[in-house]
Amino acid sequence: MANNKSSGATPVVVAIVIMTMTIASSALFTNNNCAWALSSFSSSNNLAINTNIQSWTDQEQNLKIQFTYQPQKPVIDQPTELKFTVQNLNMGQYLKNLVANVLVTDNASGQYRNYKFDNIVVPNGQFSVHYLFPDVGLYEIITRISAKDIVALAPFKVVVPMQPIPP
Repeated sequence: MANNKSSGATPVVVAIVIMTMTIASSALFTNNNCAWALSSFSSSNNLAINTNIQSWTDQEQNLKIQFTYQPQKPVIDQPTELKFTVQNLNMGQYLKNLVANVLVTDNASGQYRNYKFDNIVVPNGQFSVHYLFPDVGLYEIITRISAKDIVALAPFKVVVPMQPIPP
């Protein structure tokens, strides 16, 4: 019985940590300590082949942001491409002439870590950044998209699994 009670308490603790991480991440998003990186990906890249697509929508702004990453199982200290698309929610057209910021944050070992990609020019509604995840765990990816009449914050998750032990 004791095992069932401790198992039941774990999701509550995890939910509190994730909520705390989200609030802290949003507050730290304006930090000026930043790193710059950008790589556009062409429309020939098909997000449909990837099974880890996450979507965020805003009905008021008629906006949909999709997020995916490659490889599907990130490897510690190896590049992972974080891909974003920004579309008109109703028409499905890519929004043009955007500026994006991306914040990668985690709480490994009780220490908050943040890495920021700042002022990414997005001419065609698609962009990506490359990030090296330093540890296993849950990472929150927060993107801020802005344009003439749009400002949106969208949170996404990446789980970096335990790594195989080298031979």
